[in-house]
Amino acid sequence: MKVGDLVRNKRMVHGNPAVPTTPVPAGYTGVVLAVREDTLNNPPLFDYVDVMLSVDGVTRYCGNYAEGFFEVLDEN
Repeated sequence: MKVGDLVRNKRMVHGNPAVPTTPVPAGYTGVVLAVREDTLNNPPLFDYVDVMLSVDGVTRYCGNYAEGFFEVLDEN
């Protein structure tokens, strides 16, 4: 997964996993804004991503999620 990838959330997400807000159900598309390596675990388990989703025409920011919450739709 890299910045600019088109993704879909596979699971329900919130604006921030640590501070739940209005949930976004699975199935919405968005764009990856940032990717960060896991620096908390040795060995690293996954990367963290920030994603901007489009939810019924409204943009929703989802920050600091494990990349497994999203699937890449287009590798180009």
